[in-house]
Amino acid sequence: MLELLFVVALVSWAVISVLQYLAALPAAPTLLAAALVVPVLAFLRTRRIARQRKIEFVRRGNRLPLPPERFYWPATRRWLGRRTIFAGCIAAAAWPFAIIRPVQAKFEVAALAEWGAAVLAITALAEAAAALWLYVTTSQRFNRQTPGLVGWLRRALYRLSDNHEFLAEEPLPREKRAREAVY
Repeated sequence: MLELLFVVALVSWAVISVLQYLAALPAAPTLLAAALVVPVLAFLRTRRIARQRKIEFVRRGNRLPLPPERFYWPATRRWLGRRTIFAGCIAAAAWPFAIIRPVQAKFEVAALAEWGAAVLAITALAEAAAALWLYVTTSQRFNRQTPGLVGWLRRALYRLSDNHEFLAEEPLPREKRAREAVY
């Protein structure tokens, strides 16, 4: 119990230290706005993209059967991949400028550029998060081993456990399967 208390205290101290460092930065208002606005924008964009690209079936709770819209997925997958990469590149270019040149409450051209960079960084990050979330969840709906990183993690968890649900397989009876060696 004492070890758990120590770990919780250590993690809390690390989080508080990082938050104090971020609060001391001149770009703290931009970072705070991003922390509050990006999840909301990403949620709204996810719903809109799913409706536009005819992959709304991902949000529904039932797993089977897949609707006829599944035939749109190969084209939509490429489109979502390109959109994620494009929005990620824009966010990667806009965030350094938004952090180096923080937003100021002035009515000048330079201040307008700073506000534009902050808005661009926040919206590009939200767009990248929405497209990536849809890409992963829809890929998982068709094949639980995709995308590649998720498949690698599922296979690793399968190797470390005796649970077949990580590979989306029906487990064999215990007497018919050979236990995998972990060590």
